[in-house]
Amino acid sequence: MHDVIIVGAGPAGLTAGMYCARGGRKTLVLGNIYGSQQSMGGVYENYPGFPDGVMGIELSEAMLAQAQKFGVEYQAEMVQKIVHLGDVFRVKTENWQYEGKAIILTMGASHRKLEVPGEKEYAGRGISYCVHCDGALFKNKTVAVLGYGNGAARGVLYLANICEKVHLLTPKVSLMAEAIYLERIGKLTNFTATYGAEVIEIVGNEVVSGIEFTVGETPRSLKVDGVFVEMGMEPNTELAEGLGLEMTKGGYIKVNRLNQETSMPGVFAAGDVTGGKMQVATAVGSGASAAISAMQYLG
Repeated sequence: MHDVIIVGAGPAGLTAGMYCARGGRKTLVLGNIYGSQQSMGGVYENYPGFPDGVMGIELSEAMLAQAQKFGVEYQAEMVQKIVHLGDVFRVKTENWQYEGKAIILTMGASHRKLEVPGEKEYAGRGISYCVHCDGALFKNKTVAVLGYGNGAARGVLYLANICEKVHLLTPKVSLMAEAIYLERIGKLTNFTATYGAEVIEIVGNEVVSGIEFTVGETPRSLKVDGVFVEMGMEPNTELAEGLGLEMTKGGYIKVNRLNQETSMPGVFAAGDVTGGKMQVATAVGSGASAAISAMQYLG
């Protein structure tokens, strides 16, 4: 029996775990820190305290070490189901099951899929959702980044240092990214952008060889060796829906922003799974708030 079980090992979950354990609560964190968006996000230049930036994976490892210093139990297990049993919650993973008096949900969000022909067929065979994980596989090759926001901008900048040519295909009329990213992209010599592009299909023969898309009503095609999808995020809410928690119209877990309470007593949520500004700094803040609220709930 644990006092608090935290589902998810991103910045919100690890912060919540550190606060609860430091507060003297028997705390368990379930999840893989290396699968979090923070760990896969490359260099973070806007997280306070690191004037030269910090690698996301280094930040995750440091957060986990700090939480474990105060007594957090960490298991790199993926949760399959959460069951409400009156005064306690039973959390089932692929290997075991645990019980806790309070739950903090921090499952984060996942990359949104294109949902076009060829995406499933070539996932892992030329299609990637993580430039920092797979970018090195395309050294001196031609790649395309599909997206429109900061994620796409960071992907372009990272790949431009590795690949011979980087194409951006975006459905928007411009790249909607921070000014500092746009300034850096403007200095690239191996980059081209196509705006108003709607991807129709990813094509290939065993591995990706190209993209079919339209601009307006004009069909076009592009030969590439790899495709990196950066079309935004969607929350990982399956466990919350299974518990019957109230959701927002946008599909996120609905919480009271003052204390991170959900619609079910004893269940709190924090980080990207609750929507809002999806930043490491905001995830850390909401994780701390959820932890304090969970400890108050426990008395």
